[in-house]
Amino acid sequence: MRQKGITFLAFLLLMGFCVVLAVPAQTPEEFYTRGMNAARRGAYPQALQDLRRAVDGHPEFAKAHAGLGTIYLHLGKFDAAEAAFKAALAITPGLLQAEANLAALYTKTGRAEAAIRLYETLIPRQPNSVQIWIGLGTAYQQAEHFDAAINAYQESLKRDPSLVGAMANLASCYEAIDAEERAIHYYKAALTLEPKLPMANGNLGAIYQKQGELEKALPLLETAVRENPEFTAARYCLGLVLTKKRDYPRAAAEYQRVIAQQRDHIGAYYNLAQAFFRLKRREDGKRAMEIYQQLQAIAEEIDTRERATLAEPTNPLKQHQLGHVYAKYGKTEKAIAAFQAAVSLDPEAHYALNALARLYTLQGIHLQDAIAAAEKAFRLAEKPQYLQTLAVAHFQAGDLENALKAIRAAIEKDPENGAFRYTLGKIEAAAEKMR
Repeated sequence: MRQKGITFLAFLLLMGFCVVLAVPAQTPEEFYTRGMNAARRGAYPQALQDLRRAVDGHPEFAKAHAGLGTIYLHLGKFDAAEAAFKAALAITPGLLQAEANLAALYTKTGRAEAAIRLYETLIPRQPNSVQIWIGLGTAYQQAEHFDAAINAYQESLKRDPSLVGAMANLASCYEAIDAEERAIHYYKAALTLEPKLPMANGNLGAIYQKQGELEKALPLLETAVRENPEFTAARYCLGLVLTKKRDYPRAAAEYQRVIAQQRDHIGAYYNLAQAFFRLKRREDGKRAMEIYQQLQAIAEEIDTRERATLAEPTNPLKQHQLGHVYAKYGKTEKAIAAFQAAVSLDPEAHYALNALARLYTLQGIHLQDAIAAAEKAFRLAEKPQYLQTLAVAHFQAGDLENALKAIRAAIEKDPENGAFRYTLGKIEAAAEKMR
C-alpha cells in the first residue's frame, strides 16, 4: 500500500530577497517588493493587492505576473495561477520563477507529462537545483514512470541528503516496482530523520502488515493515523492488523472511520461486516454486507467499461461511455480524463465535447473551456441539448446575455422541452435580480 497521492516537494520559488520599505509604495517596483515581502510573511491578501497594483502600473512587469501566479498556486487558484505564469513567460521567456512554478502547477493539476517536459528544459539550466530535481521526480512519479522518478529523487538526495520527503517518495517508487527491501531501507532512513512522518510510518507499516509482521506494523500504523487522521489507507491497514490480532471492537471502529473518510471503500465495508459478525452484531453486519455488495456491483460496472476501453483503446465512443460511468458514480477527475481522451481521439466527437462541457459546468471549473466545447459541439451537430449546455456554461461564467440567447435558441428547436424552460426560468430570475 502506498499513500494515495504523493508528498509534493516542489517548492514555490519566490525569487530574490527584498527589504521591507519604510515608506508607502508608489512605483510598480515598490509595490512588487512590498508584495513579495508580504508573501514571505504569509500575508497573502496584502501580497495579492500589492502585486496587482504592480501589474496595473506596469503591465509588462514579468516578475510581478510570476509573483501573482506563485501566490495563486499556493492558494489553490490554479486557473488564475496558470494565466499569470503564462503572462510572465509571454513577456520574459525563460523566467525561472514562472517556469518552475508552472511545472509544479501542471503536476498538481494532473498534467504530469506537461510538467515533465517543462522540468526537463530546466534541468540543463539549473542542474544543481534541488527543487527542480524534486519537482521532476514528483511529476515522473505521478505519471508512473517510476524508474525515472527514482533517478530524479536520487539526484536531489545527492545534492541534499537530508531531504526527508524525497526519501519517502523514493521509497514509495521502489514499492511501486516491487523492490520492497529498497523501499523499507528508504522509509527507515526517512524515519530516522523524522520519526513521526505519516507517509513513511503508514507505508512501512503497510508493508509489514502484508508480510504478516503484525507487531512491527501496529505501532507504525498507529503513529501514521495519529499524526495524520485523514490518512485513510493507513487507517484501513490498521484495521486489517487489528482484525488479524482479533481485536474486533477496535478494528470495527477503524473501518467505520475509513468509511466516514471514503464512502465507497469496498474493502472497509466487507471487513466491517466480518467484524460485526464476530461481535455478534448480526443486523449491523448484514447492513454493512449489503452496502459492500452494492459497491461491488458498481466496481464491476466500472471494470466492464474499463476493459472495453482497453480492448479498443482508439475508439472514442468507448472512452465517452467510460466517462459517463465515472461521472455517474462521482469519479469526476476520471470522467474528465475519459471525455478528454475521446475528444483527443476524435476532435469532432460532438457527444464527448458536450459531455465534457456539461461536467465542467457542473463542477464550476474551466468555464471558458466549457463554453468553447459546447459551441464546437453545436457547430458539429445542431442538437438543442448542446445549446442548453452552452447556456448553462455562459450562466455559470456570469454572461447572462449569451446564456439567455442560447437557451432561447434551444427552446425554438424544442418548444416542449421542460428542462429547457426550467433553465430559462433560472437565467431570467438571475437577470431580474441584476436589474
